[in-house]
Amino acid sequence: MDESLDLRVQKTYTSLIQAFFDIVQKKTVDKFTVNELCKRAQVRRPTFYKHFNDKYDFIKFVIHTIQKETLQDIDSTADTKQPLDYLLTCFKKVIELLEKYQQVLLHFKIDSLDEFPFEIIDDYLEMQLEKKLTYFLEQNPQLPQDPDFTCQILLGMYRQIALWWMKNKKTTTKEEVTAKMKQFLLLLFPAKNNVDPF
Repeated sequence: MDESLDLRVQKTYTSLIQAFFDIVQKKTVDKFTVNELCKRAQVRRPTFYKHFNDKYDFIKFVIHTIQKETLQDIDSTADTKQPLDYLLTCFKKVIELLEKYQQVLLHFKIDSLDEFPFEIIDDYLEMQLEKKLTYFLEQNPQLPQDPDFTCQILLGMYRQIALWWMKNKKTTTKEEVTAKMKQFLLLLFPAKNNVDPF
């Protein structure tokens, strides 16, 4: 949560987010209402609408809050100057988040994770990842030359491999899928440009 926010606003956001996760464990996004969310969070409707246009605006806020916290965690744990370490840590976090929020994600769309509307996640994450890739390119011109294109490759790869792993985790461990991702990232970001984090 953004520590610069007024304490009352932080408490309101925290209550709403917790209530949201409680509700979407049992209901799909299209089935719950703002009234239900506010009642569970013990937040007045006018307060909700002071901060959000509708429940979809709020859901986008929740996703971006999780992303910001995750990216801060990545920045504090990964070597942000080494492409391989940073990007592999990003992948590990994608796996962790998908595992942590699997039930919630299933309630965004009824059928399956395959149909989850990833565009609501990608817009913020894409912007942050592209900034980091631009930084890596400035530090080493031998790396892939187009940060936007490389970003799209990475986002698609992370998403697809994470979903594949969720379907195959009985036969493939997190460590195995991470090792495979590392091998692939080394093709884009050769070892001479990295200090091996393992």
